[in-house]
Amino acid sequence: MVHLDHPVRVTKRGFSARYEPGTPASRATDAVTLALCVWLIGAMFLDGYAHVYVIDVATEDFFTPWHGLLYAAFVVLAAWVAGVGYSRRGRGGILAWFPTAYRRAALGVMVFAIGAVGDGIWHTVFGIELGIDALLSPTHLVLFAGGTMLLWTPFWSLLDRRQQGDGPNDPTAENVWPAVGSALTMTALLVFLLQYLWDFPYTWFASQPFNAGTGEGQGVVAEFLGTSLVSTAVLVGPLLVVAARFRLPFGAATVCWGVTQLVESAAFSRQTWPILVASLAGLVFDLVYRLLRPDRSLVLASALGPAALWIGYLLAVAATAEVRWPPEIWGGLVILSACAGAGLALLQQSGRPATLETGSREPSTPY
Repeated sequence: MVHLDHPVRVTKRGFSARYEPGTPASRATDAVTLALCVWLIGAMFLDGYAHVYVIDVATEDFFTPWHGLLYAAFVVLAAWVAGVGYSRRGRGGILAWFPTAYRRAALGVMVFAIGAVGDGIWHTVFGIELGIDALLSPTHLVLFAGGTMLLWTPFWSLLDRRQQGDGPNDPTAENVWPAVGSALTMTALLVFLLQYLWDFPYTWFASQPFNAGTGEGQGVVAEFLGTSLVSTAVLVGPLLVVAARFRLPFGAATVCWGVTQLVESAAFSRQTWPILVASLAGLVFDLVYRLLRPDRSLVLASALGPAALWIGYLLAVAATAEVRWPPEIWGGLVILSACAGAGLALLQQSGRPATLETGSREPSTPY
């Protein structure tokens, strides 16, 4: 095992390379990366808020303070990732300088940069989008793709350290919060990207009349049921990615769901009750996951967490207006979301390493 603080060779170019190719990044490096990813996501939501509530699309161009904060976050993150690679420079191609997990980050920087340049050109030619068109702009989708590669870097790096032996064999013993941080930022990115399907904060839907005989309200119900399934997948999915490799720490879902809804409410829906409901639903997930046997807890937590979310939604509607859907609809909403969460967990476990819960080291595999 190569110790991170020890030089390993001197190249013919005359400078010392401190790390062998592929040596994992340090925990401190990952902490800085995660902090910069949080800045990037926060700036993205602030820019989204400006698009909805501040910017006058008839007069504004690409060069706004909001875009400035967003791209400043990206420039700092890109410089940091580049610095991680440059500090390990040696023989081989440039990507070989980076820790294995940071090679994806370097590619993510390139993709994001392409999207940023394209976004400037796009806004100059076509103007600034205001609604759903902003989420479907091709250059914005390129930005989201690059951002995804960046946001998972702390998770990949933690996994890299474990696979290469620079960490405890027991997956419950290592500090998994950097990986949870990746899940949090990814959940927030998905909520931002899929705002047009994020109907959870709006009680209007369940207060609409429904008549099976005439078909009145059937379209509203169908739309909401579809968005509820997407919302369940958005909340559960990133946690399942982490849980496939590590035992989630207590509070992971509470933090991921509560903080994500906090930034969404601050930027878009402007309501406080969804923050409480999302946090409590995350707490249900965490309690079930913690209290039950590991081989059963993830599926049940993935079912009961979303069920608690939509029960909380229905209670909020009842407290502020009136649930005008029959029991078959609102009861089906709860059960359907629970089945969706459990189904995703079962799919995840179908390919899960058998050694995860035993604490023995799994073989090194692509990830």
